[in-house]
Amino acid sequence: MSLSLIKSWVFDLDNTLYDPEEDIFSQIDKKMTSFISKRFDINTNDAFNIQKEYFLEYGTTLAGLMNDKNSNIDPDEFLEYVHNIDLKSLNPNLELKKAITNLIGPKFIFTNGTKYHAENVIRKLDLENVFEFIFDIKAANYIPKPNIETYDSFFESTGINPKTSIMFEDMGRNLIPAKDLGMTTVLIKREIPNQDNIFQDKKYSDIWGQDVPADYIIDDLAKFLNNI
Repeated sequence: MSLSLIKSWVFDLDNTLYDPEEDIFSQIDKKMTSFISKRFDINTNDAFNIQKEYFLEYGTTLAGLMNDKNSNIDPDEFLEYVHNIDLKSLNPNLELKKAITNLIGPKFIFTNGTKYHAENVIRKLDLENVFEFIFDIKAANYIPKPNIETYDSFFESTGINPKTSIMFEDMGRNLIPAKDLGMTTVLIKREIPNQDNIFQDKKYSDIWGQDVPADYIIDDLAKFLNNI
């Protein structure tokens, strides 16, 4: 495998640098439902539906809440609440660390989460001092992927060229604007655990939207990087 023209390496965070079975993002998911349930005084089922409908329409649940004139949401309060989770299940992946470290060129995190959350995850994965820059939802002015203006902001902040960059994502729809801008795209196919049967509704069954024309479709990030 030759990616000789690639000079910059861009990684999503959650469910990309670790497997969904580590039960990290599922905690965030439940915290979002809890936040909405408490804020609007509604049951968890209704809160879950609002959460997912906002996610599908706006890119993130937070973006939907911020666009809801009746919610009067403080984005920092929301983000602090949902990222207050237990990371004890995360352990260093030495093979992945070696593979990323050996890549020639700067590496970046591009996430719809917060820098605080990203730093906590990276610390647990023993990936500190590996990434050049973390571009988070606050740096994006709370406008999430897959909005094209967020990608423009990312490239303006980092100064890298999309045509010589590669992006790794577990969520297919976030690769569409990346590909439109000229990035090489890699979709990491993930089996999202459905332990609580939360995706029984058909409209949420493929919420990660993985059927996209990425340049590469993989199921093992470390293996892919080691084959370059």
